[in-house]
Amino acid sequence: MKNFSQFLSESLQEGNEIKTKPDFSKYQFWGLYFSASWCPPCRQFTGMLKNFYDEIRKSKTFEIVLVTHDENERDFIKYYQKMPWLAIPWSEKMAISQLTRICRPQTIPHLCIFDQEGNYVTCGARDDIAMYGMKAWNHWEDIAEERKKYRQK
Repeated sequence: MKNFSQFLSESLQEGNEIKTKPDFSKYQFWGLYFSASWCPPCRQFTGMLKNFYDEIRKSKTFEIVLVTHDENERDFIKYYQKMPWLAIPWSEKMAISQLTRICRPQTIPHLCIFDQEGNYVTCGARDDIAMYGMKAWNHWEDIAEERKKYRQK
């Protein structure tokens, strides 16, 4: 598969602003976070993910993009205000639908991690963060290295 970031919309939301999609190759890892305000486990994990995000960005290059499953824009905006990362704008229904179809989250919250080349690393990142905390990063490095070796064969 080509660079997974190609499936993101060209414009992403950062806070209240719509900005051009960044160059994801500058991040060692980046993630797609499937979540919704109406989901209690999502609200709980969002706090844990925010702590992870804030701490890991002190020493690593990392970004997250929210892929909302909220049913209306008001709920999306209220929920997203608590997040420091990027989001696919609520109005980008086609991009949200395409990413959901490709990543196929069985439940939410769901966090998929990709490397700087846009290669899939894991969609088990929610469990990784819950189990390993900050050491989830090391786990992703190990997975990425194994996948790279496999692709080179």
